[in-house]
Amino acid sequence: MNIQETNLNDWKVLQSLNNEVFIHDKEFDKDLDLEWPFSEVGVKYYKELADGSYGKSFIAEVDGEAVGYIALGFKDFGYRKGKFVELENMGVLPQYRSQGIGHILVEKAKEWSKTEGATKMYVTAYWQNSGAIGFYKKEGFEEIDLGLEVRL
Repeated sequence: MNIQETNLNDWKVLQSLNNEVFIHDKEFDKDLDLEWPFSEVGVKYYKELADGSYGKSFIAEVDGEAVGYIALGFKDFGYRKGKFVELENMGVLPQYRSQGIGHILVEKAKEWSKTEGATKMYVTAYWQNSGAIGFYKKEGFEEIDLGLEVRL
């Protein structure tokens, strides 16, 4: 397996892998816009993420095939003291899960975050997505808040 930093040429790979996350997460969020990855705003996000002008991203490859990714951005809470990097999204193709790829991507993200002077990494997960929550807890993340919403 190879973990590589992305460049602008990788934006479609990020788009494709993130689209898999959208498809998976639709069961947890009925408001999720499944067209967003292909929207003008989505394409702009992937391009800026891939070339590093927005945040940082890494792709995991097995035998030359992109099988996972992690997307990072800086998070300013304003009211909290630490310097935060947000693990905005990540995904590993279903057939490659539970093989340590996610763990390696998170370790790479932590390593990069430290070089950027971050003191903490932040991530959110849908509360019904027990698989993601369990994974992040195994990686050392702890619950800090709970988001709530009401339909109007």
